[in-house]
Amino acid sequence: ACPLSVGVECCYQNVGICTSAVITIFRDPVERGQALCVPLFYGLMEAAVLGLYCIAAWKSGWTKAPRDEKFWAMIVTAYEVRDDEDGEVDGGRDGDGDGDGDGVG
Repeated sequence: ACPLSVGVECCYQNVGICTSAVITIFRDPVERGQALCVPLFYGLMEAAVLGLYCIAAWKSGWTKAPRDEKFWAMIVTAYEVRDDEDGEVDGGRDGDGDGDGDGVG
């Protein structure tokens, strides 16, 4: 497994479980509202910190995406290695193995 994926999975906690627990535990609407601020704040901070971590990892060369790629191109492009129908590994960024970006082999 990619160390970056493991790092994200270990750091990213399920805020939904905490939210469900708060709704179940607190009956008073005022206390429930105050308690819901904890998972909401945590979720927002978690998203911000992990977003920055992923961008730093990409720019440091820890991902399969080239570090000099434009941000939005990196977001919408799949960089995983795929097996094609012949069993050969396709390392091309466009999915057809020739790397020319047209998607046609």
